[in-house]
Amino acid sequence: MQFDYAMTVRIRFLFFWVSKDDVGGGYIRRGIPKDEPRLELFQVLFGSDPAKTPKQINRWGAGTEAVWHNNSVSQPAASSADDVAASAFFGFMKSSKGKSVSEMQAELKREKDQGDHAFTGILSRVEPGRAFSLIVPLTSSEDFNLHQYDTAEPLMIEKLSTSEQPARTLADSGRCPRAGEFLGTVAELMDTALKSAAPARGSPGSSALPQPAALCYIHDAQVNILTLAQVEPVKKLQAKINAAKGGLLADNTFEDLLQLDFVTTHELSGKKVYFTLLVGTQGALRGVPVQIRYEPNWWFQVVLNLQPRTSRLVTASK
Repeated sequence: MQFDYAMTVRIRFLFFWVSKDDVGGGYIRRGIPKDEPRLELFQVLFGSDPAKTPKQINRWGAGTEAVWHNNSVSQPAASSADDVAASAFFGFMKSSKGKSVSEMQAELKREKDQGDHAFTGILSRVEPGRAFSLIVPLTSSEDFNLHQYDTAEPLMIEKLSTSEQPARTLADSGRCPRAGEFLGTVAELMDTALKSAAPARGSPGSSALPQPAALCYIHDAQVNILTLAQVEPVKKLQAKINAAKGGLLADNTFEDLLQLDFVTTHELSGKKVYFTLLVGTQGALRGVPVQIRYEPNWWFQVVLNLQPRTSRLVTASK
């Protein structure tokens, strides 16, 4: 399955927000290889499109996560946490340290003046009781954008494979015995919430909303806690998106949704990151995030809206 998204960004200027639609996008892919029924794959790619953003801002990231289960995985719901035998993650992102609008603008000017563009890659693996992670930088004279990921990916894989940097290790993960990483853990909590809430149309079951739940996971060989803090039904959501060059890009109405409010907490630092998924509960949209909201800091918010016309909402085998 592949879910395509259009990106809206909102920037806070003191007491008000300014928003702009169609400045980027990306996709989520989720599936199970036909020849390996115990392997579950997740892929994400999101970012800005410099051809559509003011000042040609180019910030994006991609990740591929493989989750091996002890037993065969039934899609779309994954098996229980104890069924995860191991997981691996490869991530690639355009580096950015800007914590304000002015810092971001200074970063963009420095990149343009120097002609050097910084990217970061991560490779990690988690098994019960242990984990390792390697993060390496990549400096490129070409400012790869999200549409050039297939070109940039091999460069980062080569950089990771030839790196002499020591890997970060977690030899005693007793505080988190799970072998799961971030994407698989989000999917597990989402699937559990769907099962606990209103059943699929035409099937019997309770309509009670699920209670808050939390699971630990490992990222960069460090323990984190992902909490599904709140679940609310949303009867209807209208997502109207203006095109970057004028006109209307999309006007979609989604019904019978669950709003899932997540917070992830780094165990050692206590740093928290908040994001929200609005997930379909009926038909082909059941289990599909139709809107994703992410606010990495107080002045910047990203909203990703599903584009059903270009998405593949059912598995290829079906």
